[in-house]
Amino acid sequence: MSADLGWLGLSGVMLLDPWFLLTIPCALLALLWRSTRPRASLPTAAAVLFAAAGRTLRQRLAWLPQAGKVAAAVCLGVALARPVQRDVLPLREQGIDIVLVVDTSSSMLATDMERTQTVRRMDAARQRAEEFAAARTHDRVGLVAFARYAELRCPLTLDERALGSFLAALDTVPQGSEIDLTAIGTAVAKGVQVLGKGAAKSKVVVLLTDGEETVWTRDPEAAIAPMDAAKLAKDAGVRVHTIGLGNGVPDAYGYRPPSFRDLRAIAQETGGQFFQPRSDADLAEVYARIDELEKVELEDPRYRTVDRFEWPLGCGLALLLLALLAEVLVFRRTP
Repeated sequence: MSADLGWLGLSGVMLLDPWFLLTIPCALLALLWRSTRPRASLPTAAAVLFAAAGRTLRQRLAWLPQAGKVAAAVCLGVALARPVQRDVLPLREQGIDIVLVVDTSSSMLATDMERTQTVRRMDAARQRAEEFAAARTHDRVGLVAFARYAELRCPLTLDERALGSFLAALDTVPQGSEIDLTAIGTAVAKGVQVLGKGAAKSKVVVLLTDGEETVWTRDPEAAIAPMDAAKLAKDAGVRVHTIGLGNGVPDAYGYRPPSFRDLRAIAQETGGQFFQPRSDADLAEVYARIDELEKVELEDPRYRTVDRFEWPLGCGLALLLLALLAEVLVFRRTP
């Protein structure tokens, strides 16, 4: 029966049955008792007659068999105490599947992300998304770009370099073109489709846009309503964080901020959060906040117990055998 508490050495070795160490002093006492017992003797000439002859090498090493037995007793006692080593098993962290859904309509060309220098909304969105994705080392991250249509640019991947390449190439659609619209509902639905039925513990869509739905409001049959997409995400167990970027639409009085009504409703419906950064620094804080929200709790450290009695057992048996052979063949004594 193994002990609940063992001795933990510097090397991480634990003795599960430490009371077997008591066999060591018992064995030592037995060897000491045997060595002190008077041996049988034969009548012979006085030993002083051989004093001038000196001691031979074998006489000088006569203590080795006894020492070998002592060392063997120590090793066998340690082996009986059952030394084991606790190895920390690698954490099996189950990551999160995240899809970044980024608006590429021409309004993302607006340069209102910094007061002191020209920074386009698209440039800020691209850079901060790259930083966010690079920090998610255990998570699969994908990329969907959308304007009038939603397009998968990068499937879910752990390769942050590949994703970074797709993000670096991300840019707006031609201004005034027929695809220069904003289909928020379609984009969310595409993100949910990309996440699919994966086994990830958590599935997240991070939707970034600087405007409101313009496709479904004009032609309901040509796009998916934002709230329909939100319900689709909720049914699929996908949480949607929404980011309403920028200061709004430029007008004669500066900027006319949008209400971002759809973004707020989508986040609320799916259990996500809505953010409204007005500068590049604000956007960095938003992604940092999302990074904090989407953390998987690591499980407690797990250990594997590996028996390590082989070495002391092997050494003990080998020492005992050598000691007996040396005693019989090399250092044999006559009574």
